[in-house]
Amino acid sequence: MQRRRFLIVDNNEQESGALVQLFESLGHEASATWSGRDALELASDRFDLLLVDQHVADMYVGGLIERVLRLPNHPRVVIMKDGGNCKPIKYDKSLGECQFFDKGQSDLMYQILRTEVPEFYDGPVN
Repeated sequence: MQRRRFLIVDNNEQESGALVQLFESLGHEASATWSGRDALELASDRFDLLLVDQHVADMYVGGLIERVLRLPNHPRVVIMKDGGNCKPIKYDKSLGECQFFDKGQSDLMYQILRTEVPEFYDGPVN
């Protein structure tokens, strides 16, 4: 198994803590922060996946995404939305694509996690 590195940016400590515990229980490294500025500093340290909440406390999430996508060997970026009341997130899509999932759509989250962490799900991948 290849050890992966995950960075979670979410101001909900309960949710980010649960994801950190999940990834670590699978033998991976995971870090969490509520701060976009901290995330930028951490992201330059080579993470495989950045899970970022649609609301970042100290900066606009579109700006965070653009800055991360400009990093050499940037991580895959997945944006976690809170239901249907999300305003469109503006960022320069020529820098790369991001995936989105609604925190309430656990099936889509599982699909993303199965892609990144195959041992997360031991059944067939659709």
